[in-house]
Amino acid sequence: MGHHPFRFGISFGGVPSRTELVTAIHRADAAGFDVVCTADHISSRLSVMPLLSLATEESTMRVSPMVIANDYRHPVVVARDGASLDILSEGRFELGIGTGWIKEQYDSVGLAYDPPSVRVDRFEEALQVILGCWSGEPFTFTGTHYQVEGVTCPRPVQQPRPPVLIAGSGRRMLTLAGRVADMVGISAVGGANTGLADFGGALGGSGSRIEEQLDWVKTGAGQRFDDVVISVYAHHLRVGDDIEGAADELAATWGTTPEQVLASPHVLLGATGGIIELIQERRERHGISYVVFLGADLGDAEPVVSTLAGT
Repeated sequence: MGHHPFRFGISFGGVPSRTELVTAIHRADAAGFDVVCTADHISSRLSVMPLLSLATEESTMRVSPMVIANDYRHPVVVARDGASLDILSEGRFELGIGTGWIKEQYDSVGLAYDPPSVRVDRFEEALQVILGCWSGEPFTFTGTHYQVEGVTCPRPVQQPRPPVLIAGSGRRMLTLAGRVADMVGISAVGGANTGLADFGGALGGSGSRIEEQLDWVKTGAGQRFDDVVISVYAHHLRVGDDIEGAADELAATWGTTPEQVLASPHVLLGATGGIIELIQERRERHGISYVVFLGADLGDAEPVVSTLAGT
């Protein structure tokens, strides 16, 4: 397994003001973060593309939705917004995209929550539409879920296209991601998990799934697997010496065991030096080289990123 240099993202979205967001973006840029990210939720979070547009003006970092929920918007809109942001940032846009999965958010706006197979079918078509629209030529597509006739979109600066990260947890999505994406986001969500109430348990059990998930990526990627960047969200970063106590606390909250918590690739517990070693170990073992931290953890993540970025 080839090792990519570390890259780090910081995911903002819930900041209360422009001033606080800009301050945090400047701080992340100075610490060596590579990418400003934001999650796509139907919530009080700031909307994806306006936040990323501000980040391009206030930093030298790349920008990425992490990730666009395909079911929330038409792929032609995603293609236009992504190409526009790539032009305005002079080639710093990366498309992070997945199907969408939080049932409560679908229900809140009356979107049909289709079975996973249907959502993945729709996602595959959407990806074809987005990439086709980025050609700069009139694009036509006729599928089961999308019909596009002679649509033109702005042509991105990056050629042949901006980098694409596909996030998922199941066999079909991760095999597809391995086949076509530059980066693959390994999601903790799995099985029957359909909402935020299930998310803690999914995080706690994610260590038992990571090897199988990577095998699905390998199946899709074939000989290009060493070129694919593997990414995870650090959903829980806890800096301190009481690793056992932190693992016990999270296990009690999530209904898992402390051992499962410690095995989760989405959890980082320990002193700063120990967390640095853990990230290095996970790259060695699983090939994970792209770690995205939550904006609330910026202070604790700064020394980790300053030490490891680009190595």
